[in-house]
Order: sequence, then structure tokens, then C-alpha cells
Amino acid sequence: MGLILKELKAIEPAFVTSDGNGLPYVINGKPIEGEIRIWKENILDEPYNFGLPNQSDIKKAIETSLKSDSLKSINIYNRIEEIIEISSKIEKYEENISRIVSLETGKSIELSREEIQSAEKIMENSWTLLSNSETSTRDGPISFLSDSSSITTQIKLEKGLSIVFPAFTSPFFTTISSITRSLISGTPVIVKPSSYSLVSILSAISMFSDSSFLDSISFLPTRGMSYIDLFDNEEFVYYFYGKKINYKNLMKNLSGKFIANCAGRVVVILCSLPENVDLLSNIIAKLALKHSGQACGSISWLISLERLKDEIIESIADRFSQSLVGNPLEGKEIGPLKNKEIADRSTKLINDAIYKGGSLLTGGLTNGRYIEPTLIDNIAKNSEILWNDIEAPVLTSTSVSSCTEAISIAKMMSGSSTTIVFGNDNIINKMAKSKKGIVIKGSDNIEAILNSICYSNGDPIKEIVKSPFPGELTYDNSLIIY
Repeated sequence: MGLILKELKAIEPAFVTSDGNGLPYVINGKPIEGEIRIWKENILDEPYNFGLPNQSDIKKAIETSLKSDSLKSINIYNRIEEIIEISSKIEKYEENISRIVSLETGKSIELSREEIQSAEKIMENSWTLLSNSETSTRDGPISFLSDSSSITTQIKLEKGLSIVFPAFTSPFFTTISSITRSLISGTPVIVKPSSYSLVSILSAISMFSDSSFLDSISFLPTRGMSYIDLFDNEEFVYYFYGKKINYKNLMKNLSGKFIANCAGRVVVILCSLPENVDLLSNIIAKLALKHSGQACGSISWLISLERLKDEIIESIADRFSQSLVGNPLEGKEIGPLKNKEIADRSTKLINDAIYKGGSLLTGGLTNGRYIEPTLIDNIAKNSEILWNDIEAPVLTSTSVSSCTEAISIAKMMSGSSTTIVFGNDNIINKMAKSKKGIVIKGSDNIEAILNSICYSNGDPIKEIVKSPFPGELTYDNSLIIY
């Protein structure tokens, strides 16, 4: 039995197969080993197998969930009290879960703990998600990483069934937050896990193993898009990477290229510099390397006025050169990427940028799924890396002659939906008006703001009405945070 399965067995033995080598699937709370077993290796090369449900299993889970009255028979206030009690189980197994998430995603232990603690806080604060009336809605916190708890979403009672698609970049959090939201809404849950984070997602479901909710939760891994048509139902509610979406948008996301987290990667525009340039350099470097550049809120691009960039680029290069690559459980900051395909694609983007005139200041080397922290300056406008989501520990720097030019570049960058602007309010408003997304006014708080956006129970644009930082919705639902 590998380390990752040992960690899961320490939490919930029933969620490891009888031979100790794999995972069952779960139908309405009952683990089933199944006849079809698929072998896989996690991101750190620990092999295990998992069971695949067949079509009749999936139909059974859907029909049983739709007919079940067990969840609805529990008073909504009692449901919330039980959810709050379950949060203490997350605290009990925090270290086990953190190791599972790090083993499966390549995150540092520090980042994994941050994810687990965020999930715990979502559950602890379940009362604030409840409507005063069982048929209406009210605002409630969806992120609790900051001192304030005023980020809001709306939870209302639903009918039917919730289908949950957790994110690879935060599998435990997006599973817990979506299940919590569904249970409060009164809907049973089917979790459709990514094959890259099966154990993390099953560890989240195991938090409910001693509760009255378990028979309202199913865990059904499938091969790619197999049986996806079974989930096309007007009575279903869909949570994709923490966002509540409709079936049409779900299929659009599943069948195309999409950013695998809530806010995407981030571009920073420098039209002015803060007083503490060293602090900003450290923050940008840290966020560029967060989860090896794969995380929600990872900074991938820097666009700056020519006269401003040299000092900050030098400091970032120093920080990159000090970062260690390797196993996150051994204290390394830069872990492996999701798969070899992403590593190969990132290498091609790096090479293209250098071929077209970019200056490689640090890194650039690839070893399997590992890429060194890479900083490329003087990126040409025709470099593919400027227009694509790179999903790797890579930061690029582009010089412009004016802030207007910076905005014209940023608004066309499909890989980013969040822009941090160091400049006056006029520039910030122009950015928000030119591209739908999140625009953050540059400050020493940008790391806390991005964390709050990423660990939110819902769409950060559509469902965040307030935030722990002064902000407003404007320009066709662009969210400006000051």
C-alpha cells in the first residue's frame, strides 16, 4: 500500500479497497469495489487502482438520489448544525489530508494546509449561508481567509440533484464547499472527480462518513466524457470548479480548453511603483510560483513601463534562483506539474519566447513534469506565451511605452481573467471597462485579496457582492477591488 492510500485509510478505512491497493466508487454512501479497475499513478508516481461504475450503477445513483427523502427529512437548521460539527473532523485530520493533497497535486504542504483550513472555515460558518426564510435567500460569507467575513454569496433551497466537478488545483476545498452548499440547499450530491485528484476528493467525502448525510453523497469516477449525457436533466444543479453553472456551459467547459480554477492566472500592470519595491517583488515572485504556477491566483505576466521594471525584475530573479524544485513533502517549494503534456507545452512556449527575442534570466530547464522557476524578460508581442495560459512556474515581463498600451495588451490575454493594476483610478477603470473580469488595485494586500477570491464558494464575479476590501461591480459585471 502506497503512502497516499495509507493516509486515506487512516481517515476512513472503508474508502480503501479490501486488498489495500485502490479506491472504491461510492453509491449513496455505500463503497463498491466494482469489477472494472483502472490503474493510475499520482503526480509523485505512487500507483493505485480505482473502480469504474457502469451505466446501470450511475443510473441507480441518480434515481435513488432523486427519490430519497433522507436529506429533506432533516430539518434545515439541524443540517447546518451537523455540518458545523463535521468541520471539527477536518481539523482532526488536517495533516493527513494536507499530505494527500500535496502528494496528488504537487502543492507545498503549506499551500495544502491553507486549502484544508479554508474548507473547514466554510463549514464552520455555514449558518451565515442560510436564508432567514426557507424559500428566500440572503447574503453570507464565502471566504474566510481575511479578518473580515463580508464576502458574500446567496444560498437558496433547491430541488433535484447536485452534480459536483471539483478542481484539480483545489480538490478538497471545491469538493467540501460544493457539498456544503448542496446540503444546505437540500439536494443530494453526485461527485464526478478528476482522475488527477481522486484521493483528495474522496478524503473530502470521508469527512461526512459518520454523519446522516453520507447516503446522500455518491462518488462516481468515469473515463473522460463517458455517460455524461446521463447528467443532462433540468432538475440538476451543476457545480463546476466551485461555480454554479448550467448544463450548456458545463458541456462547453468540459469539451474545450478552460482555466482550471476560479480566477485563472493573473497579469500585473505596473504604471507606478509602491514605496516598498522589495515587498512587491517578493509577493509577485511568491504568487508566480504558487502551486508551480498552476494555482488560482498565480501571477504569470508582468506588463510595465520601461522605466519601472529593472529594479523589480532583478529582485524577482533573485527570489526565483533561491527556490528549490522537488517533492513537496520534502519541503521543496516547486513541485511537479499536473502531467507531462502540460510540461511539454510549457517548454514549447518558453522556447518560442526566447527564439522571438525574450531574455532568459532564470530557469528554463525541464525534467519530466518538473520545470525550474523561469523568468523571461523582454517578451515580444508576437510570443505565444503572452497570449496563452502557461500553467507552470514561469513569469514573463513585457515593457510598454504607456499605460494605454499595457491595457490594450492585457485585455486580449485569454489566459487571464484577473488583472492587478498599480496606477491611478482612471487606469483601473479603463481596464475594467475594456475586459470583463476582476481588476484589483495594486497594494500590499494583493496576496490576501487573491486568496479570498480563490477560496470562495461560488463565481468570484457573479456571486461576490461585497468583499473584505472596498470594491464595486461595474462595466458589465467586471469586479473592481480597491
